[in-house]
Amino acid sequence: MGALLKSFLLGLVALALLIPLGFVLITIGLPVMGALIALTVPVVAVLAIVGIPLFLVAMLAAVVLAVVFGVLGAVLAIGFAVVKLLLLVVLPIAFVGFVLNAFLTARTKRTVAS
Repeated sequence: MGALLKSFLLGLVALALLIPLGFVLITIGLPVMGALIALTVPVVAVLAIVGIPLFLVAMLAAVVLAVVFGVLGAVLAIGFAVVKLLLLVVLPIAFVGFVLNAFLTARTKRTVAS
């Protein structure tokens, strides 16, 4: 119980010391922060004047690249779909037709020859 009371009193003393210290830091810190803001206004203005056009050019380049790669991807996807359709559907049907044509041609030649 004594340790709890000692810890509580130590917290009260620390709080009593921190409140005036906070007022001192506010009193000193606000003018320093105001001076730093006044010094950064020209830097921010230059960055805004130079940075916004550079940002817009970079965004335009990114959009152009995205459109180019998007259209290229769509064209390639259609091309791959056509090749896949050719390999999986048209080629087997053509092969069956070729074999059937060869069979019928051979049968016709055999019938004509006999």
